Amino acid sequence: MNRTTRCALSLASIVLGLAATSCGAATGGSSASPAPDFALPALDGKTVRLSDYAGKNVVLIDFWSTTCDPCLAEMPHLVELYKKHKDKGFVVLAVSLDGPESRAQVSSTVHDKEMIFPVLLDEETTVAAKYNPKRELPFSVLIGRDGSILHKRGGYQPGDEAVLTEQVEKALAQ
Repeated sequence: MNRTTRCALSLASIVLGLAATSCGAATGGSSASPAPDFALPALDGKTVRLSDYAGKNVVLIDFWSTTCDPCLAEMPHLVELYKKHKDKGFVVLAVSLDGPESRAQVSSTVHDKEMIFPVLLDEETTVAAKYNPKRELPFSVLIGRDGSILHKRGGYQPGDEAVLTEQVEKALAQ
């Protein structure tokens, strides 16, 4: 094998290795990096900080919008997951990416979908940019009690709730 061929094969191996690594994180793979802290206003007017839950809760941050049909289809499953595990230290933070002109619609959706967990307003999408630069919706981030990102997941298809339930239960068992 000549030098040019060896160099090309080495470069191809590096590129494939990097692609495989990045695909795992983008498609719902695990990531042990610390979750960036944030503070956002809640729909009820209080300020919620991610760090308020550090060390005691498993947190699912769910980025959603009132105009996102998959987000709305997923919401009843998140409500049920929260009801089932809230007494074990599980928290859902539903982060709306709707603009300030949509607060009434957000409030109506929260009521209609019986969203009994904190609903936060990221009207400038600054927090979403830290976790989900592509602004894919819905987009969920599961954070362990130690504050590290366990899983990221973009999109929603019926049946995804089974995988999410398994991930939450595994995180709660740790």
